[in-house]
Amino acid sequence: MKKIGIIGGIGPASTVEYYNGIIYGYRKLINDENYPHLFINSINMTEMLNYIAGKEINNLIKFLFNEIQKLIEIGADFIAIASNTPHMVIDELTEKTNVPIISIVDETCKYVKKLNLKKVILTGTLFTMENNFYQKSFQKNNIECIVPNDNEKTRIQNIIFPNLENGIIIKEDKQLFKDLCNKIIIEKGIDGIILGCTELPLMIKNEDFNIAVIDTMSIHIKSILEKISK
Repeated sequence: MKKIGIIGGIGPASTVEYYNGIIYGYRKLINDENYPHLFINSINMTEMLNYIAGKEINNLIKFLFNEIQKLIEIGADFIAIASNTPHMVIDELTEKTNVPIISIVDETCKYVKKLNLKKVILTGTLFTMENNFYQKSFQKNNIECIVPNDNEKTRIQNIIFPNLENGIIIKEDKQLFKDLCNKIIIEKGIDGIILGCTELPLMIKNEDFNIAVIDTMSIHIKSILEKISK
């Protein structure tokens, strides 16, 4: 059985979802009495976000690489970072790491391509929306990726932090997110919405929109299960 190493704690609420999804997803997939072997390195989210906010990219890479190495040293065969935002440096981390990293961005792009979507809106943390790592991946596959304007980005960021990041769902915030996104969906002719923050699926479900809702966390977990079950 392959062992997966998870960089978690960014944030803690979604890391719990990853743990449950991998454990129970594996048991359902294998249909026997075994449990998967996984390691979780729950890192300091505040330290990571401070590096990103301060544009200290080299320190960000060094910080994440060191935490990944800890998982490799205890026997992880694969690595997954349980968050979208740090994937802004996934290429650099992949180059430095000698075990495969399962990218939430690449797996999401593959999924969107299978759905034959042509134009999607990216939602997530301010850092995810302001960097172009999702856009680059979609562009390679001829999928247009729209990001909200600056005011809309700030409003989405304030919905995620601090409440949703801590697993707290505010009814008014959910409605605000839906209203904001529906306005863009209608104006831009969007056919898919990317929940590019692993806390957003705690609040937003498929039935909340009339277009495809792309749950990056669920896609990532499914990809992890495929790797460890082989």
